[in-house]
Amino acid sequence: MEADLLYDSKCTLAESPQWHEKLRSFLWVDIEKGTLYQFCTREEKVRTWTFPHRLTMVMEGANDQLILALDAKLARFDLQTENLEWLIDIEKGLPDNRCNDGACDAKGRLWVGTMCTQFTDNAGALYMVDNDLSLQQKLYPVSISNGISWSLDHKTMFYIDSPTGKIQAFRFDLSTGNIEYKRNVVNIPKEMGVPDGMCTDENGMLWVAHYGGFGVHQWHPETGLLLDKIDVPAPNVTSCAFGGQNGNQLLITTAKENLGKEQLERYPESGSVFIAKMKVKGAGVYKCGF
Repeated sequence: MEADLLYDSKCTLAESPQWHEKLRSFLWVDIEKGTLYQFCTREEKVRTWTFPHRLTMVMEGANDQLILALDAKLARFDLQTENLEWLIDIEKGLPDNRCNDGACDAKGRLWVGTMCTQFTDNAGALYMVDNDLSLQQKLYPVSISNGISWSLDHKTMFYIDSPTGKIQAFRFDLSTGNIEYKRNVVNIPKEMGVPDGMCTDENGMLWVAHYGGFGVHQWHPETGLLLDKIDVPAPNVTSCAFGGQNGNQLLITTAKENLGKEQLERYPESGSVFIAKMKVKGAGVYKCGF
């Protein structure tokens, strides 16, 4: 299966793809340029907003607001008024750290990871932000906190710390948000790239963006077997998310960072976002409760 170009965004580091049902829009960010993108599927129009920060994540929040991760802080953003309201500082006193990937559980709690901008090993962590904005550190240390997803029964949380090359499974208590390490479910060979963003389909299978791996791979979380691959004409594939009116489109983000001149000439669509028509739909996703 091959992905088609949706929008030539020329992002340095496109990430955090999301489907916004009410807006009938795909959202994503360019982390290094601090830009938020909205692609309206009805009009096929793109709107952008740029912030003087690294913009690492966008999530749908309560009351038609968006939740943004800007450097190491969370903010609430109104697309209509363009009002930005600061909410919480994830890691005070760590100026070299920033937020990275995130996801909401079925209770509306936001799980967001951090990493060092100097790529120092074991300098980041994984946090849970509850609906009252209370903050709990859930995993420490991690190096590059990335994909987070859940099993269909909400009893398992899947998590990627990219340099490990693994997808880990944690026992997950939906009522409390407590996690307990269970096992490594997938070990990804280095020649297949580094695991990055991740999402779950309606059958509970994991779709994982492989940075340096030219695609999104489908992995079985019980057997650890590779089931399928979506080829992307860009080496550094960063994340993926199901969406579209029928929930059967996969939005795929890529990056042009870390590519030399010859590579960029060979793969000129690096940094763009792609779309794939899927045979399955995505599992339910949840917005932030704040």
